[in-house]
Amino acid sequence: MPRNATARRAHRRTLRIAAAGLTAVAALALTACGSQDDADALQTRPAEPVASEPLAARYAAAGDGADGIGGNRPGARVRHHACDAAKTRIVAKPLARPVNHLLLEATNTSGSPCDLYAAPHLRFDDARSPIPDLPDSKPQAAVTLAPGASGYAAVLTSSADGSGRHGRKVTSLSVGLPGRDGKGSIGGAGKVALPGGSVYLDDSAWVTYWQSDPGAAAAW
Repeated sequence: MPRNATARRAHRRTLRIAAAGLTAVAALALTACGSQDDADALQTRPAEPVASEPLAARYAAAGDGADGIGGNRPGARVRHHACDAAKTRIVAKPLARPVNHLLLEATNTSGSPCDLYAAPHLRFDDARSPIPDLPDSKPQAAVTLAPGASGYAAVLTSSADGSGRHGRKVTSLSVGLPGRDGKGSIGGAGKVALPGGSVYLDDSAWVTYWQSDPGAAAAW
């Protein structure tokens, strides 16, 4: 074979190898650029917002507590069981002002909070029905007693001007604590000693609803 032909073939092979090398380099460069562009796009793309359930909706879904008003929701008042007369110490004290009044003090002797509902049910001697309560004295909510705390109710025993009828001296008093519906007597009725052993009672007698402090009770 002539030397010139051999030289031409070697030259063409060298050109093909060089072209192939350039093509491979170009492909690698494009791949690198594409990867960098994708990475830049991921870094600059704004994060999608994560939907969050409103706090109020979560509380609404949770619902109220089993035995409470508002369950665990902030600011809600928890409802406790009614105070039990068997676990409550009740004493009757005389009031100098207003006249012809007694002050009942009920102290929670149990180990858990309880609620005093409505007005106490008071029966003097062998009366068939309790004396009336005073509707105007109804507070906005039941009186809650922590262990050792006290609630108060005032009792008018007789009219100051002598207008009451069927006046008589009574020597015994029983006190019942109504349930949440204002009826019945939780734990039965407890005997309460009267100051001096007796009081004068007539048909004008009434008792206030339970109050959180003695001043509020005596105001009636």
